Amino acid sequence: MLDDQFQRTHRRDDVFATGPVVIIGGAQRKTPDAMQAWERALRASIPKGIRVFGLSNLRKLPFFVPKGAVRRNLAEMMPKTPVLMDWKGKVYPELGFPDGAVVSVGVFTASGERLGLVTGEKNESRLAEVAALLSQRR
Repeated sequence: MLDDQFQRTHRRDDVFATGPVVIIGGAQRKTPDAMQAWERALRASIPKGIRVFGLSNLRKLPFFVPKGAVRRNLAEMMPKTPVLMDWKGKVYPELGFPDGAVVSVGVFTASGERLGLVTGEKNESRLAEVAALLSQRR
């Protein structure tokens, strides 16, 4: 169970309930910018009905950075996409996202099975990799 940047709670069953899911994840300071670029490209290119979420691993966030500021920043940058706030850094590795990457895009089935992961900032080649993963969804 994780809250998003709008403080709405999301359970695993809710995220994976209705079909394939694309999750844009990251754990670095530059992640929000990279997430935003991926989110825009995905919304313009993936088939209707595929849900998109963000996942931010905030385990290493310095104690002096206000959580409210992090939420506000993500709400401004990703107003149409829920970004799950993993404050303890537990869900992020469970879903197979790499710890040191600025951004990765995971493609999952409706049951939560990971079909694949594309790591790196958005470019046409990586976007094509995500599309290929989506084409094999079950």
